[in-house]
Amino acid sequence: MLIKSLRFIVALSLLFLMLLLGQWLNILLPIGIPESIWGLLLLFSLLVIKVVKIQWIAPASRPLTRYMTLFFLPICSGIIEQIDVLNQYLQALFIANFLSTVGCLIIIGYLAQWLFEREGQQDE
Repeated sequence: MLIKSLRFIVALSLLFLMLLLGQWLNILLPIGIPESIWGLLLLFSLLVIKVVKIQWIAPASRPLTRYMTLFFLPICSGIIEQIDVLNQYLQALFIANFLSTVGCLIIIGYLAQWLFEREGQQDE
């Protein structure tokens, strides 16, 4: 039990260290990327180059991802409080979401087709 607790503390410390480094990077490079994203990029980079092992962060990351839906409850309650405003603009929101989704699918389809044709020409 003590070893599990220590592993959890070390894993959580590593995650908070990445967040802290992300905050420092945000101060050094104020280009509009949030601190948490900097921290995630740092953690991902360290995992890819195998400086940090997955086993080191797994004890703290598993409970966080398991209960991630709880982090979205305040957002949902805020949406429910503003349901009348949402109903007022529901048609515009639906059209915007639909058109942007269809537009992205069309662009991705043409881009994939162009890339596959280009790859076929290089093989010849």
